[in-house]
Amino acid sequence: MSATSAAKADLLFIAANFFGYAREISAELERRGRKVLWFEDRPATDTLTKATLRVAPSLLASRAEAYFDTIAARAAREAIRDVLVIKGEALSIAAIQRLRKALPNARFTLFFWDGYGNMPPDSPRKVDLFDRAFTFDLSDSRSDPRLTYRPLFFLDRFASLPAVTQDIDLLFFGTAHGDRYPVLKRLQRALPPGMRFEQVLYFPSRLVYRLRRVFDSRLRGARRSEFIFQPLGKEQIMGLLARTRIVVDIERPTQTGLTIRTLECLGAGRKLATTNASVLEADFYNPANVAVFDRDQPVLSAEFLQGPYVPAPADLLRRYALSGWINEVLPKDGPV
Repeated sequence: MSATSAAKADLLFIAANFFGYAREISAELERRGRKVLWFEDRPATDTLTKATLRVAPSLLASRAEAYFDTIAARAAREAIRDVLVIKGEALSIAAIQRLRKALPNARFTLFFWDGYGNMPPDSPRKVDLFDRAFTFDLSDSRSDPRLTYRPLFFLDRFASLPAVTQDIDLLFFGTAHGDRYPVLKRLQRALPPGMRFEQVLYFPSRLVYRLRRVFDSRLRGARRSEFIFQPLGKEQIMGLLARTRIVVDIERPTQTGLTIRTLECLGAGRKLATTNASVLEADFYNPANVAVFDRDQPVLSAEFLQGPYVPAPADLLRRYALSGWINEVLPKDGPV
């Protein structure tokens, strides 16, 4: 939660600080002169709370309602003219209605950076309670005309990587969810000899890793040394990307939205090998820079593996920078 000065906040921002992106969005808004009041979209961020929200949200319902009522009361004392909610995982229909009552003159904007298939079942019912609603998921935007399709963004630092020797041919870094581990192993076996493939797989805790090892057959044969349990820092990520020619991306099978890694590759000027065929419809798609591979039988052509990166047009880079995302999601023509 933050407000940058003694002046009253004019924007209420509710979003999980997933790998620091909420803080980055908040900072960009504040650079534009907005006074941001930011809260997580769930009453706590510990592993147990996150897991309970996914498997038994009713157990946390009363706690979540009280949490969002506190937010509404706080926001009502400010000068809120915009409310931006990203995902709103624990934000119930009733809580949104009470928030709107507390802030009757604010413009309410919703952004889903997850697909309907990965979110609470009441997520589609939330859309009508907002003035504007966006999704990063192409299929959801086609099946639900109330949603405007808008992919994610890259942060400015991805566009200014240091010039160093690119000694990593392929790099994957991300959370070890779903089938990512076996897909990476299949891809590794399919690569030509001599290709350097660095893999950084993150688990939010050792407990989650141990449970997955027991109950998820896709991790059979995995070793603890293959995973990290603290997310990489910004400098570590930038350092790895600077040394990399091709970034590997594996989306959840239940989503079609382009991962943030996809846009980070665009900003960084790095080639992308992804399992997400939706990228073929993106306005920045260039077969010299982007290859789609099958998660069960991965193949990357020698031409793609060895060819150079072709720089993207400046207008596309502007659109997919964080500033371009904010221009579309929170345009200046909001309520005064």
